[in-house]
Parts: sequence; C-alpha cells; structure tokens
Amino acid sequence: MGKASIFKFSFLLLLTVVPTTLYANEFEPLEDFLEIPNLARQNSQKIMIGEVEDVILFPWGIKFPARIDTGATMSSLDARDVSVANKVADFRLDDKFGGKRLRLPFVNWVHIRTSVGIEKRPVVEMGICLGPKLIRTLATLTDRSKMTYPVLVGRSALNGSFMVDTSRSREVQPACPAGSFQ
Repeated sequence: MGKASIFKFSFLLLLTVVPTTLYANEFEPLEDFLEIPNLARQNSQKIMIGEVEDVILFPWGIKFPARIDTGATMSSLDARDVSVANKVADFRLDDKFGGKRLRLPFVNWVHIRTSVGIEKRPVVEMGICLGPKLIRTLATLTDRSKMTYPVLVGRSALNGSFMVDTSRSREVQPACPAGSFQ
C-alpha cells in the first residue's frame, strides 16, 4: 500500500470515528424539563425514511414538513422573535403554522457557518415525532422563511434509528403513541 492509499484510508477512518466521539456526549439532555421518553432508542430495527418527511412538534401536535439532512449535525426549527432568559427560549412560529408563541429549554449558543457567514444561534431541546418514533433532540432556532422547509432534521436526531433514501419522500407518517400530544 502506497503512502497516498494509507493517507486516504487513515483519513476515511478518522471521519467515521471522530464525529461519534465528538458528538456523543457534547450535549446532555435536560431530563427534568421535557418529559419525552426516549422511544427512538427502544427499537433496534431501522426505519426507512425519505429526503422529506412530515414531523410533529411535541407536545403541541403541530405538523411541519421537514428536510432530512444527514450532512447537518444538528436539527433546526423555523423561529421568529427569539428571546432567551432563565434557561428558556421563547419564540413565535410562522403564521403558516399557527403563529403560536412557544417555550423550549435553552441548552447553549452555537456558531453555525451559513452561505452568508457565521451566525450565532440558540440551541434548544425539543421533541419531534418522526414516523412511529418520539425523539428528544437538540435544535437551533433561526428564521428559515427563505428555506423550503421550516424544519431540518439533522443526523443527531436520527441517531441510528433511521435509514435515509434520498430518492424517496414521505415514506412514513408521524404516528407516535396515542396520548403523546396533549
């Protein structure tokens, strides 16, 4: 094996190992703030999903079209008039989704590289229903009005429970356990 082949192999190995170790314990969930069972980890059988799926925001029961993006580490939610105080992020949804004011537990701030530069965004813990799974995940809050989809589901939310086929869309409908949305 030549030096170039060894380098390529080492680099690919590094890409597959490092993200797991970097992100596995980076964000601890706020167990006592959101009462979302970790149903996504209970079933080891993977669910096939497409590039676009509908998700329901827990516990409000608000349905959104979402882009599944395995290239993004973290999920993102369309939010307006965001304010953060006392470990709680307060924001408003777009009028297309009821314009409701919501509150979610604030985790921290992150800097995200966008097409126009670097943006500082609040990270919240939220629950989404994707197919039959109720998932507790971290998401950034940002104005996604210029984007096609108000929710982006990143790979940390998928967490080994899903397989993504980008040639498909709307493979599963959100169907979380009865009584989850009150």
